[in-house]
Amino acid sequence: MDQPELAEFWRLARETMEGGGRSAFSFRVEDAPTATVLGELLRKPIDHPARRQISLARLDEHVRAHGSTLPEVLESVHGKPIGMSTTEEAPTADAVLKFALREHGLLHAPWAAEWIEHVRRYGKIPQPALPMIANQAAQILASLTPEPRQWTTRFALAGNDLDDGRPLTRILHKALTLAGTDWERSGVLPDAYSNPVLTSQGYLTLNDTLEAADITVVRSPRLLESGVPGPLMVLPNGLTPQAKHHLNGRTVRCHNDFTPDGIRRTNEVLAWTGGTPWRMSAADYREAVATLIARGVELPTLNTRPETAAWDPDLADTMATTGLMVTEEHVLPSLL
Repeated sequence: MDQPELAEFWRLARETMEGGGRSAFSFRVEDAPTATVLGELLRKPIDHPARRQISLARLDEHVRAHGSTLPEVLESVHGKPIGMSTTEEAPTADAVLKFALREHGLLHAPWAAEWIEHVRRYGKIPQPALPMIANQAAQILASLTPEPRQWTTRFALAGNDLDDGRPLTRILHKALTLAGTDWERSGVLPDAYSNPVLTSQGYLTLNDTLEAADITVVRSPRLLESGVPGPLMVLPNGLTPQAKHHLNGRTVRCHNDFTPDGIRRTNEVLAWTGGTPWRMSAADYREAVATLIARGVELPTLNTRPETAAWDPDLADTMATTGLMVTEEHVLPSLL
């Protein structure tokens, strides 16, 4: 990258980075040799004669594609590291952060001004690295949605740059906090393999694909073990992000315990998937209680009234009046 045709280009890049207040510079492409080497750096055709507006953040991205960083290239080309005075750092940081947010349509987000102030004062990011990190952060924030239907991981978004303690992680976490959300609610999991989902296909991670278009969601692994018909997904702890990811777009029916937790979790599954309950009506509950008592089965006492079941408004009253809980294991024979 130290070709003589780029000498002026790198001088302007350093001047902009060190000069304060700007996040881009203008460069005049005078001839074909300069256009050729600049095109190789930026990975696109460059006309000549022409004037190009060069963003420091975008330039750093291109340099990284060649295996280095902009501060490292400037230090190598000029034989000295990037240096900035304290009085220059603040306006430059503001300009860089605002440019990054503007490029990704986030400059007027409710949290943007406070985030810029926080990153500038407390982000602890060396000024030469700020254009790249600010652009990465803005790009990732722009890709997140408040109610995701598909999940990703920190590594998939930015590799090891989103490991705990890294500058990018710190400033993204602050932006999410100011926006009133967090990693998980924004659709970002720590990794693809923690908390896999148990299904008839085995355990599925975020990188696997659920093959069934229609699936039954249950609570107890006993149903899977006993061979209850149809593809099953077992959610002993309720609707996890991994489960939401795999259930998105599927036709779902749901069964759970006749307990407060079971009713709540079924409500969550049906609300998320638009699915239907399976053998979870008040009539099913009454039949199960009568059958089990006749067989001498001792049922646990219901001490807390369940929330209203979205699919059957009579179920909560029936359970509260009867005062007994029925688990999936209790009714397993009738589900086979």
